[in-house]
Amino acid sequence: MSDRRPDTHLRRPMVGSGTLALLAALYFSLASNHSFWSAFLATDVGQSADAWGLALGMFVAITALHAGLLLPIINRWTRNVVLPVVFLITAAAAFYMDRYHVYIDRDMVANVLVTEPKEAGELITGDFLIALLLHGLLPSLFVWWTRAPQRSLARGAASHALGVVLAFGVALGAIGVNYQSLSSLMRNEPTLRHLIAPGNWIVALGRALRDSRRPDEPRQPIATDARVDRPAGARPRLVVIMVGETVNAAHWGLNGYARQTTPRLAALDGVNYPDVEACGTNTEVSVPCLFSKQGLHDYDRDAIRGSESLLHLLSRLGIDTLWRDNQTGCKGACDGLPYESFLDAQVPGHCEGNRCFDSVLLHELDAAVARMPGDAVVVLHMLGNHGPSYYARYPEAFERFTPACGVDELGDCDRDAIVNAYDNAILYTDTVIADAVAWLGRQSATRETALIYVSDHGESLGESGLYLHGVPRMIAPDEQLKVPMWLWLSRELRAADGIDLACVRADASSPRTHDALFSTVLGLMRVETSIRDPDLDLLDACRAG
Repeated sequence: MSDRRPDTHLRRPMVGSGTLALLAALYFSLASNHSFWSAFLATDVGQSADAWGLALGMFVAITALHAGLLLPIINRWTRNVVLPVVFLITAAAAFYMDRYHVYIDRDMVANVLVTEPKEAGELITGDFLIALLLHGLLPSLFVWWTRAPQRSLARGAASHALGVVLAFGVALGAIGVNYQSLSSLMRNEPTLRHLIAPGNWIVALGRALRDSRRPDEPRQPIATDARVDRPAGARPRLVVIMVGETVNAAHWGLNGYARQTTPRLAALDGVNYPDVEACGTNTEVSVPCLFSKQGLHDYDRDAIRGSESLLHLLSRLGIDTLWRDNQTGCKGACDGLPYESFLDAQVPGHCEGNRCFDSVLLHELDAAVARMPGDAVVVLHMLGNHGPSYYARYPEAFERFTPACGVDELGDCDRDAIVNAYDNAILYTDTVIADAVAWLGRQSATRETALIYVSDHGESLGESGLYLHGVPRMIAPDEQLKVPMWLWLSRELRAADGIDLACVRADASSPRTHDALFSTVLGLMRVETSIRDPDLDLLDACRAG
């Protein structure tokens, strides 16, 4: 009689890489693409009589394509690492697509790649961790539990090659059967592809890495004919550019918002621009564009990143520049130029916890400017209204609109509380800008001074179910594209240039874009060049002579 006992332990199943790739692809199609299927069903095609047939075809095609993408990168040596990484990243992407209706494209991925840890930490909420656990870790545990069959290298490679051919063959077949409807859908709704996970972030990551510019690559010079036309005996000029963050023009008090979120600016002798369109819906696009000669009217991402910025041009002409940053950097606009970061600063009265309020950008600015006795341009890059932690962008004394959402997870607050926190942050921005104007007023004893404030992009606050920003420009709502812009000129500068402020105000209601900054700053700094566009200069039509 044998004394061998039966194996009562749960046996680990043996699952080949091909089967595992197919199971993972099926999981993604079923569990990670809620945003895609919801968006599809909301289209005209998705509501037609043929919708379910097309949906079935897309399901087969998406599943097969993902299986074909996974097969070349997983084998018995890599599967336990590669697949869990794909599961976890896809779970994160699906969470933000579902929760905030974001689209995962190249610009969004590029923005994520440069996000600093403090900013990223604000996005890691309890709900996010639960999503990672359920949709990232659990399927990973299944992968780790399975066993890989032992095959020769040659046999494994042949099996993988056959699997890839079959997967893409099935995908092409499913696409071919539904080609007419599918081509019409993707032509009319091109952004749908940015919702198909994990293909969306895999493709976008590849493009972002491919397009990333090495910091040491030389920039192409611009405006080689430029010169400074500075009258003899003129006092040095100091222009401050305040780049706001995530401010929606509709919530800007000066634009007629129901709440007065800009009371101090309203009391100043400045000029408000109520109809301004941003270059893009995220910082990674808007900031380089804002300081480029191409701008929105001639937008070319590669040309912008490969050319000198406005600041590089000014520096080449002998005008001092300084970028002070309470954000994630200048996105190439100030590469190689004087730069100060307050990301990890600990300045009493300006910083709490691991973040500094935007008032820190004015800290010891006197000393910084004293080192630039001639013409100078200073950029103050604000943290502004960066979400979702709107409550963390202002000191407690500015919590005027209540109750305000006081957590990072917007889903835990109702829309009114979210808007209250957002408006409080704008109220604080109003004070920081006004304090900068007061500081410039003190500089006017020795300099001609000016200030331009403009936000990099806007923000959705629940309109049409959207939150945050980053929607592809072609379908982005006004909440993400329309931004505030405000201008202040000292009396000394207005007198020196013969600027009629009443004329400037009368012209302020005309539609503008981010493109106005480039030519306006060149005009303020008396830079003569063929690339300065007088029509884009906010002041050109109102100068004497």
